[in-house]
Amino acid sequence: MLICGDCSARNNDGESFCSNCGAYLVWQGEQGETRPSATEKPGADPGPAMKTVLLPKLPPPPDHAPSHPSVHGPGSQQGPAPRAGKDASGLSPVPRVTLMAGGSREDDAPGAVKAGKPAVPVTDGSTGPGEVKPGKRTTPPPAAAHPPGNEEPPAPGELICGRCGTGNKPDRNFCRRCAASLKEAAVVPPPPWWRRLASKRAKPSLPAGTRPKRKRRRFPVRLVSFLAVLGVLGGAAYAGKDTIAGGVERVQDILFSGNERAIKATASSSAPDRGADLAIDTFRNTSWAAGVTGNTADQYLDITFGREIRLTYIYVTGGPDSERRPRSVEIIALQADGERPIKTFALMDGPARQDFYVGADRVSSVRFKILESSGPAEAPVAVTEIQFSSRR
Repeated sequence: MLICGDCSARNNDGESFCSNCGAYLVWQGEQGETRPSATEKPGADPGPAMKTVLLPKLPPPPDHAPSHPSVHGPGSQQGPAPRAGKDASGLSPVPRVTLMAGGSREDDAPGAVKAGKPAVPVTDGSTGPGEVKPGKRTTPPPAAAHPPGNEEPPAPGELICGRCGTGNKPDRNFCRRCAASLKEAAVVPPPPWWRRLASKRAKPSLPAGTRPKRKRRRFPVRLVSFLAVLGVLGGAAYAGKDTIAGGVERVQDILFSGNERAIKATASSSAPDRGADLAIDTFRNTSWAAGVTGNTADQYLDITFGREIRLTYIYVTGGPDSERRPRSVEIIALQADGERPIKTFALMDGPARQDFYVGADRVSSVRFKILESSGPAEAPVAVTEIQFSSRR
């Protein structure tokens, strides 16, 4: 357990930053080395402890020339002499100053100033730096933008750090890895229901000194519920299989239908120069008219195709305003095997084209039977055009 020195909050072992205030928990300052005095004899009382501190190295003068006249006489042709105590690389060694108990210090390096001097003199007559106070404590640099590879991904419900992507517990205010604020951190969403349904629940850890209990067989609630839902869906699909199949066929008929041209048409009766072929000639200024007048229910048109088709739609255009128009018709699809699917449709009174869905297979011919008509009482029933479409 780590206790924060700023807010006294308790943190788990291994945490780098306080979860309450974000302070750096593992602060490592400069550690000096303790060494015995040079005059101390073995076995004697070690006396006050000494701490050795490294002083900063002085930079060389800009021209690298000696500043003391005693090094070279006037007019000397020799180059600049090396400083006293320089090593083979030409750099001065760092002087060591031994700090004694009570604030005094003892110098180890040759030519160094004894304790009590304000500065450390060097061979060229200049003075060294004074005492340096410790600087302010700084936080470590920010972590990388992604967590390390050996760290587990954030668990559901944890807070994701926006700086380094590390997962943190919901009760933390600062990231445990980079000390970034978690005030606006995103929360890891829970897994979807289907994944939670298949996942195993985490077993709680047992206290020390206890043994796990024998497993008891529990009723498989999840499995039974899943099978029950599948059974209900399967039963509904089986009960409505005809409706589902019809819906699929309807969609295919809409997407893949094209015009189908009839090759022949005959009628129960026709007025002079108003034969049945005028109902399939694709012209809007000609029409078929029955040979009888009034509201008759026995007039029909037989239309034949050149092949067996899947009849999807039929388009009907009523006759002119001066004649009667069909109000209710019966479509009988004649198939090669003798079946006769029948569809009944109601038409609106008007000259506009009206379309009706049939959806019959293997149709070779169609009977268009007029059940009811409306218009002038003494006029015959007439049909301007009948068109068809089939699925390719």
